[in-house]
Amino acid sequence: MQDSKKIFLDFLLKHKVQNSVIEKFEKYETLIQEKNQKFNLVSEKTINTIWTTHFLDSALISEYIDLGNSYILDFGSGAGFPGIPLKIICPDMKLYCVESIKKKALFITFVKDKLNLSDTEILTCRLENIAEDLYGTLDHIVVRAVKMTDQYFEKAFKLLKPAGSIILYKSKVIDDEVDKIKNYQDCASTEIIRNEISGLGRRAYIIVKKHG
Repeated sequence: MQDSKKIFLDFLLKHKVQNSVIEKFEKYETLIQEKNQKFNLVSEKTINTIWTTHFLDSALISEYIDLGNSYILDFGSGAGFPGIPLKIICPDMKLYCVESIKKKALFITFVKDKLNLSDTEILTCRLENIAEDLYGTLDHIVVRAVKMTDQYFEKAFKLLKPAGSIILYKSKVIDDEVDKIKNYQDCASTEIIRNEISGLGRRAYIIVKKHG
């Protein structure tokens, strides 16, 4: 567990974050540990490697895309991943966490309050039921633990601004999946980012850009 924490803290220090950021992650980890049994937030397999398996995995995309002053929606947020770690690192973003399971949405609300996260809204609903008020307002939609269907992509493109992007977190990229994404009418381009991370292993992102 200590090695997991050190790897993530080294990542934060490399990016010269303030001590308050580290303190929020420490508090976040404590909240997950305390509430995990009640809310079924993370698997027992990853409970002792939260710092890499969940925090680092969530935050790595910030090395490739500037998320500052962005409107971001986290689809299928669960325990708040990847949205909450991204919000802690980039506090000036506006974050929407979408979680259809009420008890998990309740936990994210609890985290938001305990960490004093401003401009953070928790939506307890399915992606396809998000109100049209949000259409065309988002810079990025991040998806870490949900299998995207045609219906989800259709809704996601409606929610994005022109030239906005869907960021899919992956352990590996399947060519057939990318080929299918390229065929969506609203897809302008796709980019694949691959990396090998100490303490985490192989990670990849598919960046799906909407037409501008």
